[in-house]
Amino acid sequence: MEHVRLLEAFSLAICAAGALLLSAKVTVAEPDYNSVGGLRDNCYLVTEKWEELSTQEQIQATACGSFINGIVNMMITNCLSDFPVPDNLKASSPHTMRAYVQGFLNWADENPNRWSDDKFLGIVDAISINFPCEE
Repeated sequence: MEHVRLLEAFSLAICAAGALLLSAKVTVAEPDYNSVGGLRDNCYLVTEKWEELSTQEQIQATACGSFINGIVNMMITNCLSDFPVPDNLKASSPHTMRAYVQGFLNWADENPNRWSDDKFLGIVDAISINFPCEE
């Protein structure tokens, strides 16, 4: 009889543990696409071998490259334009996209106090400092 009660108690404990495991929510950190710190994390993926990245990491790396590319192209256009534009909205060309990404990463690593800032502001500061417009 004692063995039966022990077996029942053990079975009940296993069922309870299983129920807890099944009901526990698994939270996966969502990539941050809005802040300097999030962009920094995504941009570090650009420096990795593409084939070694997961699909999610490839999306994050593409988001980094695409956003920086768009801002840099605007800044290069501003540099070449005769229209009066503040210097912090201008950048020199031609550099590779990897150079611009690395310039942003270097700036972001040197400015951890800015990681919560909007990514646009961080890119503008990083690119204008590292690649000033040479008119």
